[in-house]
Amino acid sequence: MAEELHGVDHSFKDEHEEQRRVARSSKCPVCILALFVILCITILVFAKLVLSVKSPNVKLTSVTVEHLRYGNAPSPSFIATMVAEMTVENRNFGNFEFQNGLAYVKYGGVTFGKWKIGDGVANGKSTKKMTIKLDVMSNKHPASTLSNDINSRTLKFSSYAKLNGRVCSLKIIKKKTTAEMNCTMILICQAAGSKT
Repeated sequence: MAEELHGVDHSFKDEHEEQRRVARSSKCPVCILALFVILCITILVFAKLVLSVKSPNVKLTSVTVEHLRYGNAPSPSFIATMVAEMTVENRNFGNFEFQNGLAYVKYGGVTFGKWKIGDGVANGKSTKKMTIKLDVMSNKHPASTLSNDINSRTLKFSSYAKLNGRVCSLKIIKKKTTAEMNCTMILICQAAGSKT
């Protein structure tokens, strides 16, 4: 009788160990699948955050007008030097390397000043400041419109800048992108005649 019970206990242990072995082996594919999913999610997040390229923001932060001269005699005219502070906000993790940039100032749809922006680099997740200095003159504008604006002592300018470049991530991935800016400036003249 004792021998029979001993045999039953032994077979029960064998069966129990076999069940454990089966449970362990069935968990293995699940663990591998879970690791694979986590790896895929990590790669997607990395690609979205680090490798995707966003166009940098270019902003005109301030403008100082120097040596402004304007008047209606003998004909409507103005001449001024503008000193503009610009920022390039790089929203990417990689550096934004730009070259051959241009900035324009327009009055009444006509370009009155153009300035070439030199080569530069805006580091990843940072803002680069630049100073632009250009002369604007009214020799291309219809006299009647300019005369009215001078009489109202309000000159409305528009400015445009474009930077062509590329974002370099991890020193191996380089993607072309362009940063552009459009804004309007209103110059209110203090008195008729000339101002410096």
